[in-house]
Amino acid sequence: MDSPLSHVLFFALFLFFLSSSPAPADAIASPLVRSVCKQTSDSFHQNYTECIKTLGSDARIQSSTSNIKDFTINVLEIAAETATDTQELFNSYLRMTESSTKAIQQCAQSYGSVASAFRGTLEGVKEDQDMVKYTVAQIADGIAVCKKALSSDGVELPHTISSRVNLVSLYKDIGFTLTSQLASIGLKGQKH
Repeated sequence: MDSPLSHVLFFALFLFFLSSSPAPADAIASPLVRSVCKQTSDSFHQNYTECIKTLGSDARIQSSTSNIKDFTINVLEIAAETATDTQELFNSYLRMTESSTKAIQQCAQSYGSVASAFRGTLEGVKEDQDMVKYTVAQIADGIAVCKKALSSDGVELPHTISSRVNLVSLYKDIGFTLTSQLASIGLKGQKH
């Protein structure tokens, strides 16, 4: 039999389970993170949810979402670290494989350049320079050189490296979105 008490218990349990389920990443992301990910998704066809997860996964980024300049600095620091890690992955892959291909060597060099370009962009943002878009273009060039080398040699990367390459590409697009926003408001770190 259906009693009013069983309905109340069912509703209470339903609310409990609903409130204890994890919130979607988008719901806990700051307005700045959502805005940047939306623009990055629209401009570069990056996955919005992946952007939200990536930016939400680091405490440095989450602690700086009230000021676009600080936010950009933290994103670029993490991007430079990620590019350096990617370069190290390529170098490790070279040591592990019996036949070192020119493509893998080229990618290791390219990601060293990409990491340097992220650091150059970071310094440009810190020093309020207008040249930051130029260094972001260098990042794109470094990534493109690696992709071209891999494709011309027919090299298929292991998942660990390809996922890291995709992450660097996402950071490149996020970095471009952020530096474009900074350029449009002036690099003085105005509140967003």
